[in-house]
Amino acid sequence: MLNNRSVYIEDVIIEGFKSFSEETHMSFKKGINVIIGNNGVGKSNILDAIAWCLGENDLYKLRCYYADEIFFAGNRQYPPAKTAAVTLKVNYSIGETKGTLNLTRKAYLSGEESYFIDSAQVSRAEYEEKLDVLGLNNVIKSIIRQEQINDIFSLPAEKRFDMISDLFGISDREEVTRMVTSSKSTFVNYMTTLVPRFNPDIVNENGILEILISTGSNTRRHIHQLSGGEKSIVSLAFKASLFDQLGSTIYLFDEVEPSLDYVNHKSIQVFLKDISKNKQLIIITHLRATVEMADTLHGVRARPDGSSFMKFYFVMDKRLLRLYKCC
Repeated sequence: MLNNRSVYIEDVIIEGFKSFSEETHMSFKKGINVIIGNNGVGKSNILDAIAWCLGENDLYKLRCYYADEIFFAGNRQYPPAKTAAVTLKVNYSIGETKGTLNLTRKAYLSGEESYFIDSAQVSRAEYEEKLDVLGLNNVIKSIIRQEQINDIFSLPAEKRFDMISDLFGISDREEVTRMVTSSKSTFVNYMTTLVPRFNPDIVNENGILEILISTGSNTRRHIHQLSGGEKSIVSLAFKASLFDQLGSTIYLFDEVEPSLDYVNHKSIQVFLKDISKNKQLIIITHLRATVEMADTLHGVRARPDGSSFMKFYFVMDKRLLRLYKCC
């Protein structure tokens, strides 16, 4: 990753993808971008759309069982979509080169797909090459979802190692160990922000990487011995430290705070603000403490027929925050 690279998503346009029947626009800025709305209105489909446009093909990671589930299914008011399309307007600064471009992915019910860079149609390989040049190829790995936040620590240590290996795209055990060890200082810094009383350590036990937590006494606990809330905090910090090794400039977080108590909600504010200095965060949340930090706020609603639409978009300030009510 180039140290002088700045790349972020400026606009997202979704049409015919999952619950979005009509062309839907949303604008983002650098920093913290928050998406709110009731359960089931299609908030997570926005993150799915971004990931899909950035090349994700794994249906499980797109929260689908079948390929045709990425298409709007239709209802009494809107016919089924024959095309699903997502466009990302990307603002980039790489060295002396600055500008914006549009990345578009389209899928057709026939099974065919097409890719565009601005208005020029390109091959999948050319599209992926542009993602790599922009440093966007690892954004799809930098996603944390509510139901997956603890997955890395719910696995036996050996399978946990395999998950990290897949994340980095490296099969060599020594290289994976080196990458994880390299993330240790970042992991410790994040934990110091989130839970100052926790002193984490990454150790190699009989060739297997383990996370141990000290809490000020001589007692060291394995990660599986922590409470659910504690495990969520450690998992968030650990995953973010691994993401830092990937070099992605954009993180996508889907309701990562629910199991945290009030004290740790305040800590996570500091944590997210710190990350957003160098990363663009697009966050789905129900938590006011997260909304308070937003640079942009997007409200998603569902029509009576179940299709999704953007109810409002704010560049956040204190006056608007006073008007905020969770939707």
